[in-house]
Amino acid sequence: MLRTHGRYGYSAISKRPDYSFPDGRRLAVHLSLNVEHFAFGEGLGNDYGAPQAQPNTRSFAWRDYGNRVGAWRLLEFADNYALPLELLINTELYDYCPQMVAAFSARGDEIVGHGRTNGERQGDMTLEQERAAIQEATAAIERHEGAKPMGWLAPYISQTHDSLDLLKEAGYRYMMDWPLDDQPVWFETKHGRILAIPYSHDLNDSLEA
Repeated sequence: MLRTHGRYGYSAISKRPDYSFPDGRRLAVHLSLNVEHFAFGEGLGNDYGAPQAQPNTRSFAWRDYGNRVGAWRLLEFADNYALPLELLINTELYDYCPQMVAAFSARGDEIVGHGRTNGERQGDMTLEQERAAIQEATAAIERHEGAKPMGWLAPYISQTHDSLDLLKEAGYRYMMDWPLDDQPVWFETKHGRILAIPYSHDLNDSLEA
C-alpha cells in the first residue's frame, strides 16, 4: 500500500450524511482576498514556471498593484454590496501599507494569517524556522488586531510534514492549503483537529480579464 499522510480518511461525497449549514442552508461562500508583499530585487516572485532574474520589476509591480489599487477597488465593491471579506495577509504589510489592512479590519473583515512575506516558503524551512515563521506572523496579527487569527493560508501554499501540527500548536482553527474537497474536512494533528476549508487553488492568481 502506498504511503499516506494519516491526516484524514477517504470519504465519497455522494455517500456522506447531509451537510447542511445552520438554518438548513445548503451553500456557504467565503470571499478570500490575498494581499502580499515582497522584498524588491530578492526572494521569490510570482513566476511559477521559470523564475526571472532580479530585479524582477514586472513581478514586483504586478503584486504591488494589488496593494495600491486592486484591494481598494475590491473594498469599494464589497461596501457597495455589503459583502464580508476575509483578508489573507502577509504581515510585512503592516509595515508597508498599514492603512490598507486597517481599512478592511475597520469593516469587521476577518484577518487571516498568510505568513510574513510571500518571498519565502514553509517547504524550504527547518522545523524551528517554520515554527518561528508561524509564531511571528501570528503575533503580528494579534498585536495589530487585538486577537489571534483563526485561519491560515501558507505563503506559496507550501507546507511541510509538520505544518499542520505547528498551526494547531499555535492556536489555529482552520487552514486553506489542501484543495481536497467541496466541503470542510477535519484533519488530525498531534494537538487535536484542524479544519480544512475549501479554497480553489485552480483559480488562485489565475483569473484573466
